[in-house]
Amino acid sequence: MKEIFLTLTLLTTSILTINGQEKIEWNANQKLTVNDFKGTPPDPSTRQSLIARNGIETNLDGPEIRNLKTFNKQITNYLYPNDSWVLWTDKGRLRYFLTIFDMNEWMARELRKRYNQNRQQVLMGEHKKIFNEVQSEFVRTREQYDRESEYGTNIVGQVKWETKISEMLNSLSAFCRTCEK
Repeated sequence: MKEIFLTLTLLTTSILTINGQEKIEWNANQKLTVNDFKGTPPDPSTRQSLIARNGIETNLDGPEIRNLKTFNKQITNYLYPNDSWVLWTDKGRLRYFLTIFDMNEWMARELRKRYNQNRQQVLMGEHKKIFNEVQSEFVRTREQYDRESEYGTNIVGQVKWETKISEMLNSLSAFCRTCEK
């Protein structure tokens, strides 16, 4: 089995620079490419084929959230391209990460849904409990995906999970930031 190293913190219509940090927001209409991974390659002796830093950012602080109809714009799924690198000759690594990035989008949508359903709790500043619940579900799902797809190297498991995650995203389409409604 190939050695894989991933750094995950827990698509490309535009590249954003916020607080000096370049970010690429997940986008339903455009998938990441190897060109989006601009980080420094690791030492070849480590045999790493993927280093990815991505994460979900929330903006639920401040009195302005009281006037929002939904919290959909307050949760964003990003890739940090300057901290990410993929072995471009191994197409399976990019495919594996795209699945993880989609899985992170599922987490972002699930957060948007639950924050909207629990508006008073969020407005009282008690959104961390909801975040922790969704993050725990994400970790369990991610572990199952890694196990069943053998980190993306088992093509049958990989395809099964791509379909499953697509269905998960479709079921939460009302909570997509970048989808046309």
